[in-house]
Amino acid sequence: MKNGKIVLSLSAVFVMVLMCLGSLNAQSSENMTFLGNWGEGGGEIRAVSNFGDLVYYGVGNILSIVSFENPASPFKAGSVKLDDMVEDIVWFTKSGVTYCVVSGTSLNILDVTNPMEPSLVSTLSLAGYGEGLDISGDYVYVAAGGSGMEVIDISDPANPSSVAVVAGAGSGYAEGINVSSPYAYLGNGANVSIFDINNPASPALLSSYENSGGDWIQDAMPISNYLYVCVWGTGIDVLDLSNISSPTYVTTFANPTNADIMFDGNYGYIASRDHGLTVMDVSSPSAPTLVNTFTTDGTLRKVSFGAITIDQQIKGHVFSAEVSQLGAINVSDAAGGMSYSGKITVTPPAEGIAYSSIVRGNLAYVAYGNFGVRVLDVSSPSNIVEMGNYETGGSSRKIVLKEDVAYVANRDGGLLVLDVSNSAAPDSITKLVDGTVNDVAMSGDYIYSAARDLGIAIINISTANSPAEVGYLSDYYGEGVAADGTVMGQSTWDKVYFFDISSPESPALHDSIRLATGTGEFAIYGDYAYIHDYDTLRIYSIADLDNVEEIGKAYTGGSWDGTVSVDGDYAYANAETNGVRVFDITDKTNPTEVGHYDGTNSARGVFAQNGLAYVSEKEGGLAIYRNELYVSVKENGTVPHTFMLKQNYPNPFNPVTSIDYTVPMGKNMVELEVFNSQGQHIRTLVSQEQLHGSYHVEWNGRTDSGTLAPTGIYFYRLNIGERSLTRKMILLK
Repeated sequence: MKNGKIVLSLSAVFVMVLMCLGSLNAQSSENMTFLGNWGEGGGEIRAVSNFGDLVYYGVGNILSIVSFENPASPFKAGSVKLDDMVEDIVWFTKSGVTYCVVSGTSLNILDVTNPMEPSLVSTLSLAGYGEGLDISGDYVYVAAGGSGMEVIDISDPANPSSVAVVAGAGSGYAEGINVSSPYAYLGNGANVSIFDINNPASPALLSSYENSGGDWIQDAMPISNYLYVCVWGTGIDVLDLSNISSPTYVTTFANPTNADIMFDGNYGYIASRDHGLTVMDVSSPSAPTLVNTFTTDGTLRKVSFGAITIDQQIKGHVFSAEVSQLGAINVSDAAGGMSYSGKITVTPPAEGIAYSSIVRGNLAYVAYGNFGVRVLDVSSPSNIVEMGNYETGGSSRKIVLKEDVAYVANRDGGLLVLDVSNSAAPDSITKLVDGTVNDVAMSGDYIYSAARDLGIAIINISTANSPAEVGYLSDYYGEGVAADGTVMGQSTWDKVYFFDISSPESPALHDSIRLATGTGEFAIYGDYAYIHDYDTLRIYSIADLDNVEEIGKAYTGGSWDGTVSVDGDYAYANAETNGVRVFDITDKTNPTEVGHYDGTNSARGVFAQNGLAYVSEKEGGLAIYRNELYVSVKENGTVPHTFMLKQNYPNPFNPVTSIDYTVPMGKNMVELEVFNSQGQHIRTLVSQEQLHGSYHVEWNGRTDSGTLAPTGIYFYRLNIGERSLTRKMILLK
């Protein structure tokens, strides 16, 4: 039995009267404020677990709780916003308290005793991305992506601790895990690794099984002396565990797609993605048979088995995580037929993947992958509206604009030229460059297009709606391209070549650089090139094209295909699952991170303008963030507002540190508070009305009660009106 995720027998039903909605916001940010989003929808349901008819499910980064006591009218109880995607959920009870454990980038433990007011108890960073969870006793076992299996001691839910990280057999990526003490079964790439967990702090790899076709294993559920293995593209492999040290393949139950499996008695319920729900009978383990299938409304990712009382009869139900829907499927007579007893839907994300954007005035033009191009009105970031779109027939990745013409790098669809004079109905003008176009840049009256094996296509756009190809730079692979003024750069992933384009149709190669890891896209602004080399922002001086040299760098958190946008004294870099990072580049030899926003989506591209960062979040659409450190200046040179919280100094410190901050125009209520890493209030440094100006305060490392705070990480937050800024500091003794 899988504690908290399982398999409940058809017995007592958990009944509650739920009356209100509670929520907690725990988003991670510093000096950046989220203003709005278009395209994310209500979020993606990736995880589900239940206790009877009370269901816990993840919608994007939100853990939600709903009662299906009356399945025709499910009652939404409470929700908690976390700092990363909800990938899996299990629950347990301890000392009369019910907890949910949620995995993603971190392990989050929540008190859900009162479903109307769930609260975050603790957070622990994981060794790898938490794709799957199970519990046994006081330990949580995590399928931790590339790190294998991680074991977390949760005997004190407020202070979880990692006690072991062990790699599975082979070199796979761990996605699913189930525990039947004293063994843990880890789905690890094409391999199932079986661990002896008699000593949770020192798991021992006991045996393994590798799928003969090398197909990906999503889950592995033990029942009696058999293991049922979800093999992604073929079916359920059945293994005999009579000799646990040497599992034996028995047979395969053919099924088109296999993402997750749950059991109740002899019935196994399989999440079959686009094929819906598959039910199999394992009464004869060596010859499992098909009971029935059910076509779900959406793509079925995860399942959880429970019960609902209907007309005073207990009915078995599968609770289905269907990306944009949570369903309660009546399976009490699976052979006779299945049906929804109830469902909850969320707004689905916009079709396509947001890769990059460019903003002109109130309109954002977003390259939306296989969907094409979307035109969004961003004049009100909290209420972004789609004006029109154009389906390009390829994967749109980058856009540049001249007048009312958009030039779109369309991967397999070449370089598309669109008339966007009517934002409600963009229309095609022509197509240039045969083959794959990865990137596009513009300088003056010329377009430079990275066209893979063709190199760089040069296009004259002096007449915007009548562009003409004038030649190719075909010596190097066209991965990415950037241009500004008289300089053009071409990346071939691990190298960047720099050209003088004083003669736009005859670029002259001058110098090149080799990157440590590599990137596709990059940026050139004036005398500098900004390159996001996987996990590092590198700044190069290109004032002397014959001697391009790196002059500064800063760690970004990582991005497979990094982008950079410069706006004034700030450079913005996408860090994918680590959000968008903001660097002060006043001193280009020492770029310093001064802000970030870690959302739940994957920051793929960023365009910055006038203190706003427009971030393309892949499946999460387009998000807009405000850099709170950015100061706009009126034409007469006066500053209309300033809101600033500087990094404390020294940092780390012992025992005194200084904090400087600036209050905007007018008279404002100002609060400056210190919190520990658990979010608990430690000290109030300022709580009073203050006029516009710069202020200085010191913290002596003591709490409000006068005791000395322990060594650790602390956060100090400045609240002025409805706006706030937060920074991190370290107290060392």
